[in-house]
Parts: sequence; C-alpha cells; structure tokens
Amino acid sequence: MAKSITLISCLGENTYPICELLAAYLSEQTGIQVQFDRTTPWLAASQQLAMGEIQMGWICGLLYTLQQDQQPRYQVLAKPIFAGHEQPLYYSYLVVRRTSAMQSIADLQGKRLVINDPDSYSGKHALWAHWAKLARPPVFATVLESGSHSNSMRMLANGEADVAAIDCTVFDYWLQSDKPDMQAVLKQLVSIAPINPAPTPPLVMHQSVDTVTTQAIRHALLALNQSKGLANFKSAGLNNLVTAHDQDYEFMRQSYQLSREFRQH
Repeated sequence: MAKSITLISCLGENTYPICELLAAYLSEQTGIQVQFDRTTPWLAASQQLAMGEIQMGWICGLLYTLQQDQQPRYQVLAKPIFAGHEQPLYYSYLVVRRTSAMQSIADLQGKRLVINDPDSYSGKHALWAHWAKLARPPVFATVLESGSHSNSMRMLANGEADVAAIDCTVFDYWLQSDKPDMQAVLKQLVSIAPINPAPTPPLVMHQSVDTVTTQAIRHALLALNQSKGLANFKSAGLNNLVTAHDQDYEFMRQSYQLSREFRQH
C-alpha cells in the first residue's frame, strides 16, 4: 500500500472545499497520507494526472472519456451526488439577465452566446449536443469565450453577452457563497432552462497506483455516507458518493460526438 498520494481537482473552485475534506477523511480512514493540491493550474494538473505524476483526481466526465479512450489509464473510484440533488447527475443552466425578455430557448435566436472554454463540457459541448437534438435550434449572432464560468456570468451581468451555459453546481455554489461581488452578479441573472443532464464528474485513480491502495481509497469513499463528518461534506456541497463505472460515461461520449458534428445554420 502507498504511504501517500496527491489529489487534484480539474473542476471549478466549488469543489476545493470538498477536496480538502476528502483528503483529511481519506487520510484518517485509510492511513494513507492524502494531500490535496489546489495550487497547480488545472491544465497542468490534468496532464500530470494523465501521466501518473499525480495519483488521484476529480475530473470532468468528458476529460475522463477523452483521456481514457486515448489510452486506458484510470480506475473509476466513485461519482458524487451534489447538494440539492438526489441522483448523481448534473446539467447546464441556460442563464440570461433577469431583466431581459428571454424566457425560453426559442427566445435565444440572434443572441450573443458566451462559453467558458472551447473544451468545456458544461459550458460548450452540453449546449451544442442539446442544440443538435432540436428540430429548429436558435442561431447565435456571435460566440464569445470568457475563460471561466464566473467570467461568463460577469459578462452577462455587464451586458457583454446575452446567454451562457453554466455548470449547475458552479451556479448553485455562487448563489450560496458569501462573496459580495459574485452575489451582485447573480442577482442580475436567472436560469431559463436546465439542459443535457449528465453523470457527475468521476473521482479517478491512475492505474499506476497499486491495487491495494486503490481498493482502500474506493472503499473509504463509498463508506462516506456512514461517516461522522457527513454533515461537513453536505455543508461544502456534497451529499454523498456512489459507485461509478466507465460505462456510466458513455453518455458523455455520445454528447461529445453530437457536439462535434453540430453546426449552426
């Protein structure tokens, strides 16, 4: 069994408090020193995870499928049920300014879309996959990039864009945050529709980690519901962790293919 492993999150900062709690919980339950690295930028961290230089990660389901299908490298450990949800699913909110006249998807014709990142599932691919299923999807006047979900919401509030697809867990996190700047932004915004429910992002272990360590970490994760500290996790935004398998993320593979094939007309 390994003496220590490093955990990283390639998700939004809403997951950082949960990861801090997970590192402490796993260290106590397994005797393995689990350290959460919150300083390495997510792109560098995802590359280190893919190479096994970092052992454990919480990553987007799309990133998981792309890396795993390129070369099998991960063991799936568990997937989360986020606060406010009863199933291990999440989706994107279509978010607009509260004062706008946009109330449905049909109202988005000719509007300015902002996405957080061209590789984002919740901010881009979930939207295009949903659009691909519509008989008459609205055509956007422009597609802008912001760099993050938070920046996308700021652009909406400032009138620099009209609509964005925002990860529901990020949106809900900022709604409950105590940061005045984001509270001021959120007060100006509203979700008009949730789209493309997908399996929540998996916790994974690099396959270079020995089986005994991987099994010990997985067992502890799936026993979280019986933990004395579960209330702390719920306060941080995590209700529970449940069993996950590679096939759970087949939906992400299909959505990504739909997104890649979709073209605005």
